[in-house]
Amino acid sequence: MYGQEVRNKAIQLRKRGYSVQEVSQKLGIAKSTSSLWLSGVKITNSGIKRLNKRIINSSKKGNLIKKIKWIRKEEENLKWAKELIKSGKLLNKDQFRIYCSLLYWAEGAKNKGARIEFTNSDPNMIKAFLYFLRNGFDIDETGLRINMHIHDYHDEIIQKEFWSKIAKIPTSQFYRTYKKPSTHTNMRKNYPGCVRISYKSSNVGRQIKAIYKAMSMYI
Repeated sequence: MYGQEVRNKAIQLRKRGYSVQEVSQKLGIAKSTSSLWLSGVKITNSGIKRLNKRIINSSKKGNLIKKIKWIRKEEENLKWAKELIKSGKLLNKDQFRIYCSLLYWAEGAKNKGARIEFTNSDPNMIKAFLYFLRNGFDIDETGLRINMHIHDYHDEIIQKEFWSKIAKIPTSQFYRTYKKPSTHTNMRKNYPGCVRISYKSSNVGRQIKAIYKAMSMYI
């Protein structure tokens, strides 16, 4: 079916590092024929380099495709979540109280009586907790306090301004900063430190804790 000239071209391509499938496509021959002809053909050193490079590039391309698919899926989920939030079905005062209580259940201090203490290093988590607290309960803004825990390589003034902006709490309501000694060998890039949000209210504190305790009874 195929002449000797085609077979010789196939062998030469193989020696130069072309894959069985590449040879099949380039010469228009069946893959099974290509595989049969090229069995045992010795590939040159330069051909091996080409073949290895193709394998690496193919792997990179495959990873890139997977990454693109993952990004698109994340974008779809984020779009869905935004529409869910914008619908307003999850945004009323009672639900804010539940969200606040659930976050506190996970990250808040449980043995402080009526005092609320919520600690985290994630700025978005701090923003979310305070948003739910402010919109779910009647609180006195002047009663909110922040205690920063930072490393000695942090600039205290800069971090105070950062957390003040995140929490929307003036620096005048910050407690004394706790600075943790560092060996400077394992500095975490872009780590903003950790903050503890505190608020003293017998009513609000008891309500927050009562909600997650009641919820645990229905799970």
